[in-house]
Amino acid sequence: MAVVINTSASGVNRHNHNLRILRILLSSEEDLQFLHVLEVTEEEFQCLKAEQGILVDFGHFPGKIISLLERCIECGDSETPRFQAVLQARGSDSIFKIVETNDFKQLAHIALAFRPGSDTAIKQFLAFRLTEMKLRGDRLQEQLDSSEAQCQGRAKQLTETAEQLAAEKARHSRLAMEAAANSKSRDAAALHEKTQELNQLKKQLDRERAELEQKYREHIDSLSARNTELDSDNRSLRQHKYELDTKVSELSHRLGTAEGNLRSLEDESARLRLQNQQLGRDRAEIDTEASDSRAKLQALAEKVQAQKEIIQEQNERNKDLEGIRQAFEARCNELREAGSGAEARAQEASSEVLKGNRIIERLSSEVRAGREKSRRKGAIISRQEEELLQRDRLLEDREKTLHRVQHELDNLREDHSSMKEDKENLRSKLEESKQQLQGNEQMIRWLNNQVNEAQLQWSGPGPVAICQTCLQIQCNAESDARNRSRTGTEIITFSACRPH
Repeated sequence: MAVVINTSASGVNRHNHNLRILRILLSSEEDLQFLHVLEVTEEEFQCLKAEQGILVDFGHFPGKIISLLERCIECGDSETPRFQAVLQARGSDSIFKIVETNDFKQLAHIALAFRPGSDTAIKQFLAFRLTEMKLRGDRLQEQLDSSEAQCQGRAKQLTETAEQLAAEKARHSRLAMEAAANSKSRDAAALHEKTQELNQLKKQLDRERAELEQKYREHIDSLSARNTELDSDNRSLRQHKYELDTKVSELSHRLGTAEGNLRSLEDESARLRLQNQQLGRDRAEIDTEASDSRAKLQALAEKVQAQKEIIQEQNERNKDLEGIRQAFEARCNELREAGSGAEARAQEASSEVLKGNRIIERLSSEVRAGREKSRRKGAIISRQEEELLQRDRLLEDREKTLHRVQHELDNLREDHSSMKEDKENLRSKLEESKQQLQGNEQMIRWLNNQVNEAQLQWSGPGPVAICQTCLQIQCNAESDARNRSRTGTEIITFSACRPH
């Protein structure tokens, strides 16, 4: 069963025009006379809030109901939905519940009691649905108009494409004839000119190659002699450099030994200073103890004096070693300067060798340039032959273009036929909508007659305000017939969205 729920808040009441009323309508698209209504005033909402423990106020209550129904929609595709909307029918009345299922039990968030709607309410609701169907028919008519406009544009484009294809065919035939005539005359003249030019180029190339080979041999001989001299000078300089490196390493070793001796003497001096400090502390303790230790103090004073003399001697030795270390450093600097001079001379010799190699490379590049000239002349001849081949390919490409345009023309014709089919489908849908609209209008007229007759015989209740803002939710009943017959309860899974 498909059910539509409309929710709204209105400011009209039977007794007090300033009191707000919340109305919820349940209707079925299969049964047009099915309409259940719930009307809740602010005072009744307070009682409902106290009974069911509702935490929101009257103004926020419709929004919370909508959020719970949206959760039911989200859980509709699962096998065991967490949120469910339950409609229980009890005679003419019905109870609508929103139930949350957890691991322990089913918890009902809200339970609302509905009553059947009056004839006037059913009439007003059907009028509202009729307005929606008219709007839907207008939208379908607009879609049909736009499709017809697109179809006309495609037909115009198809005509233009056919004209372009005819023009391209004529142009292709004319170009093919011109190219065939011109290519024959040009090919004969170009072949004769290329033959003469090729003979001249071969003779000139032979002369230039002989001259370049003679110059290259002479220059290579001179460079070989110069390279031999530079190699001998380079070997002698390297030998001298190796000797200087040996002397520098020997002096560096001596300098390291002297520095090691200097560090050992400094350690000894530090140890003697520590001993001197310890003796000073012992002397202070002896002076405070008693006068009978003066003899020992005198002996210690003599010992301290001897240690001071030793320290002075060690300081003098340290100064001598410092002078020796400075002399070693000066000598090492001289040796390093001599080594750097030798390296500079070796670099100069290497630069001379590099210059000779560059001259050889330049001559080789000249020989390669001569060969490249002959290769370019051969490439010119081959390029002219390729131009003839390209002209043949151009003719083939024009033929392919012609076939492609023909294929596009066929595709456009197919698109035109598909657009016609879509147009016919839209027209059929529009006719169906119009027929359905006429059936609804007949039903409404019949209902109006029935309502008027009933109003003449019976005094009905006051008018019901139609919803101004709705939430339409399309739902499908998923419980099987066996459960409905046994319990009288119907589980509804919501699947629609908000109204227009």
